Amino acid sequence: MQIDKAALFFRPGLRHRKSRRPFLPAALALALALPLSACGAGDGHMASGSSRGGYELDSPYGNFLAARHARLLNDNATAAKYYLRALEEDPNNALLAQGAFLTLIADGRVAEAVTLTPALRAHNSADYLPRMAQASAMMLARDYDGILQLVNEGPSGGINAAFNPLLSAFAYAGKGEADQAIANLDKLERHPLLSGVHAHLKPLLLDLLGQTDAAAAAYRRAIEGRERAGTRLVDAYARFLERQGRRDEARSLLTEQMALNPDNPVLQHALRMLNTPNAHPAEPLLGNAVDGLAEAMFASASALGRSDGGELAELHLQLALFLRPDLDDARMLLADIYESREQWDEALATYSKISPASAYAESAQLRSAWCINELGRTEEAERILRNIVKTDPTSPRALLTLADMERQMENWSAAVKDYTAALARIPKIETRHWTIFFGRGVANERAQNWQQAEADMLKALELQPDQPLVLNYLGYSWIDRNVNIERGTQMIERAVALRPNDGAVVDSLGWALYRQGRYAEAVVQLERAVELKGGDAVITDHLGDAYWRVGREEEARFQWRRALGLKPDHDLAVQVQRKLDRGLNPVASKN
Repeated sequence: MQIDKAALFFRPGLRHRKSRRPFLPAALALALALPLSACGAGDGHMASGSSRGGYELDSPYGNFLAARHARLLNDNATAAKYYLRALEEDPNNALLAQGAFLTLIADGRVAEAVTLTPALRAHNSADYLPRMAQASAMMLARDYDGILQLVNEGPSGGINAAFNPLLSAFAYAGKGEADQAIANLDKLERHPLLSGVHAHLKPLLLDLLGQTDAAAAAYRRAIEGRERAGTRLVDAYARFLERQGRRDEARSLLTEQMALNPDNPVLQHALRMLNTPNAHPAEPLLGNAVDGLAEAMFASASALGRSDGGELAELHLQLALFLRPDLDDARMLLADIYESREQWDEALATYSKISPASAYAESAQLRSAWCINELGRTEEAERILRNIVKTDPTSPRALLTLADMERQMENWSAAVKDYTAALARIPKIETRHWTIFFGRGVANERAQNWQQAEADMLKALELQPDQPLVLNYLGYSWIDRNVNIERGTQMIERAVALRPNDGAVVDSLGWALYRQGRYAEAVVQLERAVELKGGDAVITDHLGDAYWRVGREEEARFQWRRALGLKPDHDLAVQVQRKLDRGLNPVASKN
């Protein structure tokens, strides 16, 4: 039975396990491709008879190798330590300075990294990250003229063309020169990468500059007509309306946006604070130019996304937190990047810095529990979550996290129980809750509670009729039980149409055809499934079965041997070995 494993951990914010991907910035990766002699280790650093390739660790060469190894493991603190040691021995080595700078930034030690920027800029004045770090330090010192001089002296092409206007805009804002600030920010209005950042920052900058009418118009343009506006922008506009004495409008805005994004903690927090009697009006999102540049770094990190594994985004987020340590949105995004790399300790440390008064306090607690569980401290994670369940008897979120955790550990009955308890806390079932019914359906199916599983899957489809995960899971389950064959096949075909490049879903279609005796058609689909997801033992085994049924027995044995090499679970390994020894039994005659 082949079902997309991602379906088992599908809720937003939760991930199934995946391989680590080394975090290596492009500049550093290029540097590491250079001959190691570039590190400057001379014969004087050789240690005869050393067990480490003939080099002492306490040398530029040895420290460089140690730093490189730590960096490949995403251990920025250790990498920075060894780069700095190597740099002490070889202070003019640009490669070592670059490595130390990047790892210091990634480790959140921006002030230390800034001390390396003069040397780095002397070596490569076009490198924008040292300029951004230096400008951030100047912004904290309120050296606005220094930032403008840095922009004027430095390069203006390439990526600098995107970030120079941001630096200039908030430097001029700090000086109180509104027209210059706005003119510089507007240079990004049509920029291919940062046009969205411009749309986000424009009303915030106008608000900061005290241009009330222009800010109100910019907020409306940025939010109205969009199905779901950016959360921070909505929060900023609601704060703006409240300060203008337009509390009812602020409440309506938040209520409308919550209808589209009901589980968003920032919107929930903003509405709760707005409805608190005798509360002081909310402060503006940006209190000064420093906040503005921090917001720009956060917004640019969001725009950069995960296209490079989150490497540049991580560095921008660290700059944002250097400028504004209370920017919890940046902290949450940074922790999420760590989780995506399975850096559970780093994620946990980052979540621990979220203030208990923050809108993200509960989210940080839930994610912390998840990280603790991933670190193997399951009982501790469960204890934290059970405490949250007791502390807040209305929220379903801790119960859902528990259920997802239990499902990951294949504690199917416990997962069903907690999904059910979570559903009892939801006063009105809406379309977005399909994920809960699907999750409980998976747990019920694995716990051999098929009737309940089927009911949950059907409810999930009722809420979200074109959800490919549900179509695939229920369609396959029917075919596997030899019921609703035609409808099940149609559902899987629909899932394939929605996710044509998903190897697991394509495999389900191939296996459904196989189970119906349509072996030639099954081969076509299963061959494609293997192309899409070639490292999957189950899919490979299925292709072997299909080849056998169409008389391609040697190819079948080849695929079965491949399946064994892909480390299947014990039960599958036993089945595959039996097929290698005996082949498949003949298909029973239908006459």
